[in-house]
Parts: sequence; structure tokens; C-alpha cells
Amino acid sequence: MRQLEQKFKEAYERYADEIFRHACLRLSDRERALELTQECFLRTWEYVKEGREVREFRPFLYRTIKNLVIDEYRKRKSYSLEAIVEKSGDEGGSIEMLMATDNTNTLERSMERFDGKKALSRLKDLPEEFREVLILRYVDSLSLKEIALTLRENENIISVRIYRALKKLRILCKEIL
Repeated sequence: MRQLEQKFKEAYERYADEIFRHACLRLSDRERALELTQECFLRTWEYVKEGREVREFRPFLYRTIKNLVIDEYRKRKSYSLEAIVEKSGDEGGSIEMLMATDNTNTLERSMERFDGKKALSRLKDLPEEFREVLILRYVDSLSLKEIALTLRENENIISVRIYRALKKLRILCKEIL
């Protein structure tokens, strides 16, 4: 049991921040995202404590938070990414505060950040299945294998979905110009 507690503690320390960022990106309420993150880890602990096996914590946690977010959307009306940005703006922040920090100050990185902001603003226009894989891959930095485990699909399907989502997102971003 001691070893199990240690593995869970390590998973919490390693993944809590990114699970929280993911929940924040999917919800419009930071406090609710924090609550769902805590609920995610509580459910995971209960699952492990019952003697069930978790082979890889990261995909398991993402699948759990995904289900919690879906339940949350069922309870109340859904919000778009645009609403998240507006809400973050009200609190003196923005969508950028959910993303990993970048301490470089090169023109190239600035252009990448600008393109990233533009792409994030168009995510809301993608179908949910495309939006979800792009967030998991490029915002949460999950590998293809981890995304496949999270969504319970095979890696080939995930790879094709990401390709199609990026193609569609490029078209949407060109419409802005």
C-alpha cells in the first residue's frame, strides 16, 4: 500500500498543474476547474485504492478529467473558448496565462506566439473531436499514445484526426487574414 501511495503522490506532483490547465481551458470558471481537478485526483485515488490497476497515470487522469468536464457541461450550458477568454479578461488575465511560459524574446518566438493566439481563437470553430485532440496534443503536450489511451482510440485514428484538425485550423486561420 505504501508503494501505491508513493506512485499516486508522484503522479499528483507531476500532473496536477497540467490537468488543472486542461480543465481551465475546457471550462469558463477557474474555481470550478480547480474543484474538478481535485475531484479527478480523488476519483483516481479511490479507483487505485480499490485494487484496480492504472498502467499509466497521465492518460488515465486526462480521461477522468474529460469525463468530469462532460458531466459539468451536462449540468449547465456550455461555454465557448471565446467566453473563457472574456472571463479570464475580467479577472485581469487571459488565455495565455493557461499556457506554458516562454522566456525567450526572439522575433521568431513572438511570431509563433501570435500564430498560437490566432489558432486558439479559432479552436471554437472546429468540431469537438478536432478541438479535443488539438488541445490534448499541443496545449497539454500529450503523446499520440497518451491521447489514444485517453480517448480509447488507436494511435492511427488519432494521428489522422490531428492531421485533419490541423488542416481545417489552417484554413480557418487564413480566413482571419
